[in-house]
Amino acid sequence: MLDLSIVIVTFKEDLDVLRRCFESVAKSQGLSYELIVVDNARRKDTEQLLSEVSSTATYLPNPRNMGFAYAVNCGLRASKARHVLLLNPDTEFKPEALKNMVDHLDADTDVGIASSIIRYPNGDLQDSIRRFPTLLNQLVILLKIPHVLKRTRIIDRYMMRDVDPYTTQDVDSIMGAFMFIPRKTLEKLGLFDERYFIWFEEVDYCKMAHDAGLKIRHYADVEILHHKGHSFNKLATIKKQRWIRQSLRKYMKKHHGVLPWVILWALTPLFILLAYGAAIIKRS
Repeated sequence: MLDLSIVIVTFKEDLDVLRRCFESVAKSQGLSYELIVVDNARRKDTEQLLSEVSSTATYLPNPRNMGFAYAVNCGLRASKARHVLLLNPDTEFKPEALKNMVDHLDADTDVGIASSIIRYPNGDLQDSIRRFPTLLNQLVILLKIPHVLKRTRIIDRYMMRDVDPYTTQDVDSIMGAFMFIPRKTLEKLGLFDERYFIWFEEVDYCKMAHDAGLKIRHYADVEILHHKGHSFNKLATIKKQRWIRQSLRKYMKKHHGVLPWVILWALTPLFILLAYGAAIIKRS
């Protein structure tokens, strides 16, 4: 049985960024793997690039963009290995990175989801570990308070800036850019919730794992580079904000009940107004 199924969901990535990701996979050492690329944009140039880098990869084009969770599930259904990696197409890593993560999962059988240190291309650390969202910390974000107060205790706690990210530890949730899922987790939890079009789907899956008694672990001895938001930087800020609000409402209703969902719905006009204001300031 293969060690790892690598599932990459693509959507209109620049080909040079995508090539670096594919080549990182191709240079991986010390493990057996399969590469599955799910294309939400159905681009011929993506398929051509994949064929140039790998003759054995599986290419799964969707007829239209059905959302990230839907595309992930297409890849999960096709996967066959002992572990699965959900890998963002704008990532790069060293040849030993994947083997090291698989070795960790083989040794730590109580871990249900795992990731590593994630850096920007310039080497700066990304905030990739978080506590679970609450109504309070999400209201602070949606009300754009961090735009005025760069650091707040509520957001620092939510982003886990009160712990050492260079220490291997169990966390609530990890960034979905480099998300390892053992086969046993998939068998226990099932697939991703396709009610999320984009955003919060990986947080939801971490919450499902946590509630099922599985550990979510951040390994500090493995690192990757992540360009972060490479595809979504091309989209209008207002559209991205709408998707975030929609996904957050779904998450809150699913895990915290109707009241937070009602509060978020009632405040939506204010959130929209603030989103427009933030977009105007960002462009100025």
